[in-house]
Amino acid sequence: MTPKDIRLANPILGNLMLNGVAQGTAMAAQVLFPRLPTALRGFQLAQLGDEATRRYNTRRAPGAATKQVKIGWQGSTYTVDQHAIDVPIPRELIQEQDEARRLNVGANLDISRVAVNTALQVLNLDYEIEAAAIATDTAAYGANVLGLSGGTKWSSTGTPVTDVRGKAEVIRKATGRRPNTLVLGAGVLNALTMNAEVKGYLPNTNLGPATVEQLKSILNVANIVVADAVVTGEDGAVSDVWGNNAILAYAPVIGADGSGLSLGEPAFGFTSWLEGHPFVETPYYDRATKSWIYGATFERSPTLVRGTAGFLFTNPA
Repeated sequence: MTPKDIRLANPILGNLMLNGVAQGTAMAAQVLFPRLPTALRGFQLAQLGDEATRRYNTRRAPGAATKQVKIGWQGSTYTVDQHAIDVPIPRELIQEQDEARRLNVGANLDISRVAVNTALQVLNLDYEIEAAAIATDTAAYGANVLGLSGGTKWSSTGTPVTDVRGKAEVIRKATGRRPNTLVLGAGVLNALTMNAEVKGYLPNTNLGPATVEQLKSILNVANIVVADAVVTGEDGAVSDVWGNNAILAYAPVIGADGSGLSLGEPAFGFTSWLEGHPFVETPYYDRATKSWIYGATFERSPTLVRGTAGFLFTNPA
């Protein structure tokens, strides 16, 4: 039996790895840490200092020398970590599926797709957990953290519109860019949509909770991502990957070829992402377990670049 015989060499499967969405939910990692394609597992990315935001005496008399601005290049080295997972498929399952097809059983699963989607969910969730750990670390933001409690919580009498718009100004003054992204822990969305200050901006507060599209306008944020991903602990308890947090940040739009990233742009962060990843490994047969082993590999590393380009709200709901 070959990989082709059991439909593990289907080219569609590779596209599933690239285009699938694990858990069927919104994943925030690639939004907050946009993908920066790289062909190297270790590379240096030069970053400008604050020269572009300083004021200079640019007036020049005829015949006088033109004043010069010396740029201080601050090179940072980034690496790409490899993540991989194998999904064994017992040959008995493959044989039984083939028999079901011959019997024209309507409800059957494509085993190879199950393997790919399982691998995809594991690798994407691991990426999401790593990014969330970086983005919810208060130490990454310096003074750009607001802890909410009691009446200041957005699920209570808090003022999220005032909070978000006010902290957007903090980011703008530190970076020269207005934040364009707001990542909400899954439980924070309900708090925002039902908040009294938010509903006060609606034409009719009796219409029900605000929608995500209305929130974008009310909060003056172009992109709102509700991070729905969950993780199951060893004890079986399920928790939200992004916890009870909201992250406001400036995240540049980077093209698939890496275009759109300016060295002088104060990005909150990005993901160094090896080109062609994630990808499906060539399946092989393991005689010890009498299973076909289906592998997938994902080489990437989310990286915080500038904490002042973000603001963390903790415990808002």
